[in-house]
Amino acid sequence: MKPTMIALAVALASGSLQAEETLNTLLVEGQAELQTTDQPRVSEAEGATTITSEDIVESQASNLADALQSNAAVQVDEVGGSRGSTITVRGQTGNAVSVRVEGAPNNRSQIMHKGSNDRDTIWLNMDMYESVTVIPGAAANTYGNGSTGGVVLLETKDPESIIREDRDWGANLRYTHETNGESNGISADVAKQFNDKFSANATISAKDTNAYEDANGVKTDNGGTGSDDLSYLLKGVFTPDEAQRLEASILQNNMDYSDYADDGTETKKKVRDRTLSGQYTYNPKDNDLVDLKIRVSQAESDQDSDAGTGDWSNTGGVTTTYAEIENTSVFFPTQNTMHVTRYGLDYTFDDVRMSYDNDDGTPKQVERTSIGAYLSDTMHIGEDLQLTGSLRYDSYDADYSGREAQGEDSINSKLSALWKPFENTAIHGLGFTALVGSGYRAPAVYEIYGKKFTSEYFTGTDADGDGVYETGNLAGCGDGNGNWCVVENEDLTGETSLDTEVGLTFERMGIWQASDRLDANISYIHNDLKDKIYNELLGTLDTSIGTYNGSAYNVRQFVNKDEAAVYGWELAARYDSPLIFANFTFQDMNGYVVEDDGSKSKDTSLIPRSVSVTLGTYFNDQKGRIGFDTKYREGRIEEGTRSTSEYLTYTVYDVFASYNFTENLSAQLRVDNVTDELYSKSSTSEDADTGADATSYQPGRNFKLGVNYRF
Repeated sequence: MKPTMIALAVALASGSLQAEETLNTLLVEGQAELQTTDQPRVSEAEGATTITSEDIVESQASNLADALQSNAAVQVDEVGGSRGSTITVRGQTGNAVSVRVEGAPNNRSQIMHKGSNDRDTIWLNMDMYESVTVIPGAAANTYGNGSTGGVVLLETKDPESIIREDRDWGANLRYTHETNGESNGISADVAKQFNDKFSANATISAKDTNAYEDANGVKTDNGGTGSDDLSYLLKGVFTPDEAQRLEASILQNNMDYSDYADDGTETKKKVRDRTLSGQYTYNPKDNDLVDLKIRVSQAESDQDSDAGTGDWSNTGGVTTTYAEIENTSVFFPTQNTMHVTRYGLDYTFDDVRMSYDNDDGTPKQVERTSIGAYLSDTMHIGEDLQLTGSLRYDSYDADYSGREAQGEDSINSKLSALWKPFENTAIHGLGFTALVGSGYRAPAVYEIYGKKFTSEYFTGTDADGDGVYETGNLAGCGDGNGNWCVVENEDLTGETSLDTEVGLTFERMGIWQASDRLDANISYIHNDLKDKIYNELLGTLDTSIGTYNGSAYNVRQFVNKDEAAVYGWELAARYDSPLIFANFTFQDMNGYVVEDDGSKSKDTSLIPRSVSVTLGTYFNDQKGRIGFDTKYREGRIEEGTRSTSEYLTYTVYDVFASYNFTENLSAQLRVDNVTDELYSKSSTSEDADTGADATSYQPGRNFKLGVNYRF
């Protein structure tokens, strides 16, 4: 018997649902998903998708690219093997996509001194996380900065995810081995319920990876794609009563690796990422108006390098402090309607440290402060209609050595709908989706001040307007780190987006048999971007003033463009039954930029089309499964101001199998790139001196073995 809306409201306010004793989220066929404060702010009905730690293990995800490969809205490109990933959501990347661990934004990209090969990367050890949630487009606008593209939310493991039923302790042990870029990894989870109020868990993970070979047997980057990784997580949970929960955690990722110059010179590097988090929740079951969460997190990232000399020094870092308070209230619950209102405040402070020192020997620093507030209301009308509206306010300011940049305030809104009018007909499960909303992202500090934060900005004069700056200085030109002379722009404003989406959704159990299920959706997305930030080439510096490797310095500035757009289609379908399972995702995005003269030029930086397909079967009472994955990406030609980059089309096939030998012991085998295809996610390139192919290719055939034991 279906629970009444009043029962659902009480369950929502308490943060748990007693339906076959305990569930955090109820999804009744024909009824939209209901959110609580301990879950993401956006429901599955608005496009949020979540994978769990079990999904991560089953797919043998060794990095974020593996974990999200079946999500049509996301493109993840590995950088330097498994060292990091660039994330693109619906055609936008970098600072337009906010990646958050335990709430704290990962703002490593604010350090602009790093080389382009790792500037916008996110390095995450997937053994640490209980869930990964992706919210694309303006559906994520209640998260504020970075929501023009979307957000990626990662939550670390809890004691509850490790402790087995009817026990007060739990432990997991996992071993992995890869043959290409030979690696061995081991991770362990332990958790203990010490009494009825306190529990704790810990995870440790170590992995040693060598340089991989492409399909031609060529070891990449002169052997520079391997790394030694060590990560650990410690978390404690205190529950003084049923209504309250307090948790504190520390997560640290350590990565050591080497880069190699063309002459074989080795530069050793160390990356240290640490996240501290504390969270308090208060969910009294007898009060529909209170479902409170208070969270404070701090994410710190630092990089050290020996610069090839053996003497170590810090090459920059960023510390992001994040605080939020939010509450969910249920108003006017009746048999047919109710309002679920969520509201909150958040604060973000970035302390960015460069590798360059001031005259007194202290690192050059710049600060950015962002504050935001939001109000969201979801109205459920019967079992057929869900309406969500939200408002979000953001403001930011930045300061470098007393030079303050005050950003404009931004107010963004969203209205979305899920309507299922056919629940009492033969086509029940079919529904319509629509969303109109705006998103926001603040300028990065290097976009405001330039990438070196020099004490003196670059100044120059192009007297005759021929694009050559006859006077100037080398301040901000990135001497030794690139060939840019950056003109500051303290008047730079944040980007905003106007996202319009329409689509169809379908979900039903019992398609061909009682226990199978089909979920599918198709959407058309059109995202207009206002004041989009571009790195504009203004000209070059006269070579008599200075040169970079014998060539003229480029003179650039980050500027706002009046208008740009990204648009296209997304389709996803998943089928699961006792015998077979299948997953299909498709994305086809295009875009344009409006130039100063009003003309439109194609945005060639977008990945035009990608497809991911999984097909497999269960066997031996679903103890085992076997299947294959296919990933396709269409190529493109990206025309720049001085050069043209070509990205080639590729299709890659993987096969996989897994088996649960006992309740405790399981194993997974995966063969990536089973046909040993030579392909690249980077642009094609050639050696400037010899003309030989210098393209960075992805790994060739790679066997991955995973063995898991649950104590």
